[in-house]
Amino acid sequence: MSRLPLEQMFRPSSFTRDPRFAGLHAEQHARAAHVPDPLGDAFQRGYAEGVAEARAEAAREAAERQAAERRIELAFSALDEETAAEMRERLRLTVLALCEHAIAPLAVDPEGLANRVERAVAMLQRSQDERRVLLHPQDLALVRDRLPADLKAEADPSVERGALRIETSDGGIEDGPAQWRRILAETFREC
Repeated sequence: MSRLPLEQMFRPSSFTRDPRFAGLHAEQHARAAHVPDPLGDAFQRGYAEGVAEARAEAAREAAERQAAERRIELAFSALDEETAAEMRERLRLTVLALCEHAIAPLAVDPEGLANRVERAVAMLQRSQDERRVLLHPQDLALVRDRLPADLKAEADPSVERGALRIETSDGGIEDGPAQWRRILAETFREC
């Protein structure tokens, strides 16, 4: 038996290829590289098809979501316009009702009605004017004692409660809740 020197035993070494078998490994590697791998190929095809299907599905879902968002936005904009118009009309009617409620007592206030009659008569101050002051019968009973003595006022049931009408040969003047409502309605329509 042969002996190795001691220094060679502790020297790092590695396996070396035997030249007789070196070609065998190269051939196996070459064959392995050229041999088709049906499982690997099937996996790659399946993976690629899955990615393509997932992307197509995601694109379809995104398109559906965008279409739904557009429909919702359109519905909300239509709803907003309808709601805004409805709210404006409701607000207008509410304000008109509040104004009418606030001015209704003023229309039949005896002192206020007498003052309105005097101001309306003063607008027609020409001495040659023949004037007829017409009031609702209940209003005439309220203000008869407060009107000037030279003013002739007549009861007319066609005149609205709280209103007055002064007729002359040239025209006339009307004042009362119906005119106030008309003026308020016109004012609110312009707002």
